Amino acid sequence: MKFILLLLIVFSISFKGFAQDEISLCQQSKIKQFNSLLKADKIAYPGDFNYDVKYYKLDLALTYIPQNIKGAVTVNAAITANNIDNVFLDLVDALVVDSVKLNSSLTSFTHQEDKLNINLNAPHNAGEQISIIVYYHGKPVSSGFNSFVFGSTPIQNQPLIYTLSEPYGAKDWWPCKDTPADKADSADIWITVSTELIPASNGKLMEIVNNGDGTHTYKWKESYPIAQYLLSLAITNYTEYVNYYKYSPTDSMPVTNYVYPENFNSNTKTQLDITPRIISVYAQRFGQYPFLREKYGHAQFGWGGGMEHQTISSMTSFGESLISHELAHQWYGDAITCKDWQNIWLNEGFATYAEGVWKEAQYGQTSYNDFIVQKMGSAKYAVGSIYVEDISSVDNIFNYSRSYAKGAVVLHMLRGIVGDSTFFDILRTYTYYPTVAYGVATTEDFQFVAESVSGLDLDYFFQQWIYGYNYPKYSIVWNKNKSGGGLWNLSVKITQQENSKPSFFTMPIQIKINYSIDSDTLITVFNNAQTQDFNITLNKEPISIEFDPNNYILKDVSSIVLGVEQANILNSFSLEQNYPNPFNPGTKIKYTVASSKSSGGAFVKLKIFDLLGNEVATLVDEYKNAGNYEVDFNSSIISPQLASGVYFYQLKAGDYIQTRKMILMR
Repeated sequence: MKFILLLLIVFSISFKGFAQDEISLCQQSKIKQFNSLLKADKIAYPGDFNYDVKYYKLDLALTYIPQNIKGAVTVNAAITANNIDNVFLDLVDALVVDSVKLNSSLTSFTHQEDKLNINLNAPHNAGEQISIIVYYHGKPVSSGFNSFVFGSTPIQNQPLIYTLSEPYGAKDWWPCKDTPADKADSADIWITVSTELIPASNGKLMEIVNNGDGTHTYKWKESYPIAQYLLSLAITNYTEYVNYYKYSPTDSMPVTNYVYPENFNSNTKTQLDITPRIISVYAQRFGQYPFLREKYGHAQFGWGGGMEHQTISSMTSFGESLISHELAHQWYGDAITCKDWQNIWLNEGFATYAEGVWKEAQYGQTSYNDFIVQKMGSAKYAVGSIYVEDISSVDNIFNYSRSYAKGAVVLHMLRGIVGDSTFFDILRTYTYYPTVAYGVATTEDFQFVAESVSGLDLDYFFQQWIYGYNYPKYSIVWNKNKSGGGLWNLSVKITQQENSKPSFFTMPIQIKINYSIDSDTLITVFNNAQTQDFNITLNKEPISIEFDPNNYILKDVSSIVLGVEQANILNSFSLEQNYPNPFNPGTKIKYTVASSKSSGGAFVKLKIFDLLGNEVATLVDEYKNAGNYEVDFNSSIISPQLASGVYFYQLKAGDYIQTRKMILMR
């Protein structure tokens, strides 16, 4: 941090790019956790579909020395098919199963390949109820840093135990049906630990029992439906700090925070005290906080990010962006959970967009607009569809550009189509819509609600933005002429570059018409062809037009020109800001090569320089045809190894020279 601060002082660097770093802590932790899972695990997805979980009870005793868990986990379920004589739960082989009871009687089982197969002793048919209790012990697997960790607090070095089970890590520490598609209707989490430790978990604290042997048991109850990956533990010698969300003049809900004692100070308290205000803003925009009978809160834990555990987000720190992101998940991710990881944007895109909603409410329209510009910049790097076609890759599921930023931008674009009032009516309706409230959802569920509330056919919108690739790239030619009677005719030709899927984008587009006198005019045209002409009659002379002036579309606009076809003019060269920035070890650089009738491209040089002007690398040194290009720069392959610091990249193409700054952080 001292190095970063020094750069700020010496070079006056704008760190707007860092705004996403705190936000993407959520993403970063999940990516690292999932990567190790993929390396070490056999992923059982989507679990045993022959039963429907109704209830979980986790009765767990944990010791720090030795590092051990001893548990009795109850699973109540309903059989969903006929003639079923066995079922399985997901549980890693590293944990030892001592015995299993079926409806209070011991039954046989096998445990291999991370599956606990349980004999039902006789065929069961759809609708029959079963109750299973699994007795087990051992040291949980800590796949990917977070699924289950025995650690220590950073300053006082106190025992610290915590979990982060998303997406496939719940089975690393307790037997469950490890899929978000099957929520339990409720859960009990009983945690027995040393009396020197305080365990935080989901729901409402019903009772603390002193066992008289140096341990106590915290009995937490989650009375709302909950997905398996959202059940959590966070245990250390916490300082507990409570403030309140007042949802009526006479009623309030506790906001309970569990903070490392050495981190609890006036600054931390100030950070935490903003939470009730954010809840209030979200309640107005999204509908009332969904777990009002219980609580919201934060539990500090040992990973460098945040995780939206139901009613108790696990947090490394308490910055405003991270608080607003994880809190938004209580609506979108927890109360409504994506049915499968292909639809993760319904969790992460919504929570990311909610950060902008908070900025708009707290800091105004300009702050929201800046937020959207930033997310659009990131979204342009998304590869493939927002719908995750390959959930075996963490870079696909938790890819920031796609699942977070582009997912958020989709909601911004939907808001532009339907208008502010209808948009928030859609969100409030979606939150408590009977088929998804406290349940699971797919994109089609959200689309149905959006269409029902707005009265619009939005299939074109969801098909191209959720299941399609890339974004539209426009060029616009406009003309004006007098048409008699004091009227003017404005013609606008909109052309899109051909795309892969869809071949072009269908969108309503706002066009602002500017005049030399009097107020301007805002019109909306529906662009549903790759090349399309629009003619508008005006009662005064237009002097210019603005394309999508409110930035409601994720797009590139190569040119807006008067009176000539695009093929007759010279496009602009451009060099975009690298992304990510800061970066380690790799980053991407996009640039555009111009064209005209007389030239199909240019000789291009793209080079990297250090702070003293020394050339570090040559990325491009050749003739390039007109078009858009993207170059990967991997600092790890440069010898000698580049140190952390400021670097510059420069594009030369004909008479065009552009230099931009980037930051390497090791």
